[in-house]
Amino acid sequence: MLKIKFENLLVILVLSVIVGYDVIMTSVLNKTLPQLPTILLIGVALVLSLRFLFIKNFSISFIVSGILLIVTSLCVFLQTGATNFLLYSLLILLLYDVDVDVILKTYVFIAGSIVIGIFLLSIIGLLPNLQFAQVRSSGLVIRNSFGFIYPTDFASHCFYLFIAWGYLLREKYIWLRVAVGVALSAFIIKFCDARLNSMSILIAVIIFLVMYYTKEKKFKVYYILPYSAAIFSSLMFYLSSHFSFSSPFFVKLNDFFSMRLFLGKNALDTYKLHLFGTNNVKFIGYGGTTESVLSYNYVDSSYIQMLFYYGIVPVVLLVLVYVLSSRRFYKEGKMLFLSLLSLITINCMIEAFWIRPGYNIFMFTLFASLISIKEINDEENKIEIL
Repeated sequence: MLKIKFENLLVILVLSVIVGYDVIMTSVLNKTLPQLPTILLIGVALVLSLRFLFIKNFSISFIVSGILLIVTSLCVFLQTGATNFLLYSLLILLLYDVDVDVILKTYVFIAGSIVIGIFLLSIIGLLPNLQFAQVRSSGLVIRNSFGFIYPTDFASHCFYLFIAWGYLLREKYIWLRVAVGVALSAFIIKFCDARLNSMSILIAVIIFLVMYYTKEKKFKVYYILPYSAAIFSSLMFYLSSHFSFSSPFFVKLNDFFSMRLFLGKNALDTYKLHLFGTNNVKFIGYGGTTESVLSYNYVDSSYIQMLFYYGIVPVVLLVLVYVLSSRRFYKEGKMLFLSLLSLITINCMIEAFWIRPGYNIFMFTLFASLISIKEINDEENKIEIL
């Protein structure tokens, strides 16, 4: 019991620093607070290596993935000088076999407290609520950022916090989760006009309902879920690379994706892809200020953006790790968790937060344990009875 508490304490401390810092840096406070060097955050993440003193068995997939991720991270560093991918890779690996509930509880408490705090400070005027006017088919809409650098950043925080909170309550309070999800989705669409995240929350509500009443029964249709990362990343790359204004189909699809296909195609035509990223790409977008951007070229899609920042090899490797971990969750019968991972891969076709701990904490649970202590004890009791 002492060992478990010590491990959990390390996880809580490390995630509090890394997640908390990442969330704060997506707010308007990023201009006034000092930025921590990534190497310092890597040092914080390495504290988790103390847990490995208590772990006796490591899976082959973890060992191989670990070697590949570290080597790839070093290649990205040598190519670009950036250490972000190394930090994210270490966090994925060093959370090996941690109780996923500990990770999610820490994330919900830390990120949730910061998001709510910044939201309230913006409401009372202590922090600026950046507002962006945008023309839709229904007319002019005002998008509120509520203390964050852009409305979609705030909305994405809400989406990831909701699904993490909803998963933690997976065995109870189903109608509370439904009510909160519907209300949150309506709030985001009304005040942020963030259609993707509003819809993603509603889909999460449906997932919670289905999994609650089916008791996570493994239907045959779920067999495709472990491959969602490969499917949707490949689909987004194909659509972006083949986009053309001469095709009515692609034009309509581009409108549906809010110009993401055009922006992805523009980036692919402008910059050359490298195996391990490049530091010659400069994406210019909105955020942090309401001033107009004349040369907007920001690529929102996680999969396309990461191809430039980290390179082809890291993106392919992350997709493979995601698929392998998802297959493990499928075999363990964790259909709810697997469904949420799949929903995230769809969301990240348009949003840029697939591997950001302040947003998508689920990326850092790929090697965590979804089997709780209670389930282990129940299984041991069954064996003793037999």
